[in-house]
Amino acid sequence: MKSRHKKHLQRIIKRSPIVSFSIENLFKKNQYLTKEELSTFNESIGMDMEYVYSKKYKCIKKEMFTNVILFVDNYLVCGGHHFIYLLIPQPDGTYYLTEKENVSEWVKAYWDKVDPHNKRKWMFIDEDVNDLFDYMLGKFEKHLR
Repeated sequence: MKSRHKKHLQRIIKRSPIVSFSIENLFKKNQYLTKEELSTFNESIGMDMEYVYSKKYKCIKKEMFTNVILFVDNYLVCGGHHFIYLLIPQPDGTYYLTEKENVSEWVKAYWDKVDPHNKRKWMFIDEDVNDLFDYMLGKFEKHLR
């Protein structure tokens, strides 16, 4: 890999948002967190250097984003976590908590809006979790640019 691609990739990784999950209600939205506080989350992921050996920069970025998608999908559907967070790295080394969602509150609000009289037929894939998945990945992509 050419060094300019590698440097560009490292810059993206450094500024990349971090998606985190927690069972507990740890932090408030719009709060700044230190690097040490990231370890209080049950699971976290951002962009990483795992796929640096691909030949083209576009491929690397795509693979890293796919990694994040699989992570979020996995922990939303079967992680048993109650909270999902999105943290944005700041130049001073802290992280700004820009998004925080309580999964069960999101689900309740979704079904209250979609089916207020609770007459739905149960589906194989819950649309509420799918909606939250799309929402969080949209926010991740927005901050990745």
